[in-house]
Amino acid sequence: MARIIEVRNYFDPLFSYLHRYTQLRKEELLQVVPFLEISMFEKKSIILHEGEIDNYLNIVMKGMVRKYIVLSKKEVTLQLATEGHLVHSEISFNTRTPSEVWLQAVEPSILVRVDHNKLETILQQYPWAETIGRLLVTKLAASKERRMYNVRMKTPRQRFVEYVERHPQMLMRVPQNILASYLNINPATFSRLKHLLIKR
Repeated sequence: MARIIEVRNYFDPLFSYLHRYTQLRKEELLQVVPFLEISMFEKKSIILHEGEIDNYLNIVMKGMVRKYIVLSKKEVTLQLATEGHLVHSEISFNTRTPSEVWLQAVEPSILVRVDHNKLETILQQYPWAETIGRLLVTKLAASKERRMYNVRMKTPRQRFVEYVERHPQMLMRVPQNILASYLNINPATFSRLKHLLIKR
């Protein structure tokens, strides 16, 4: 019972997030509240280790979570999920295989989470949930394709300028090495671009 009350503290922002994709009614979302849980993670804590099976679909309610892989002992950031965004290992979660990615809290973070088995139950019992699921998957796929295009087709300067214009707060919230990795920009180049931006 305490868990349900705790989740309801985040009901309104959760409803606002889901309502962007469909005309969901609050009464409908209340039906699935018992399936949800809240988890709080301290800054830099690991949410998912490589090699673990990801059992949770997460929506960031407060804070920031990054998804990354380790290549040749270097951490390569694939996603920075802030308030109102989904984050999980899609492959691991959907195929029930060990994750190839890590999830880490960049800031103290609060996540609304749903377990894989409970999500299956929700999708079976509530037709509106399946509609939302398809819309979210479509959005994620489009976002990934846009990011791949930017990395391949745009210069580091173009990527830096466009990202900062859309997300100016991230320069303050994200450590420089993580943001440079996410934008696929050499750290020295990123530092130079940031310096030029500050001077301007």
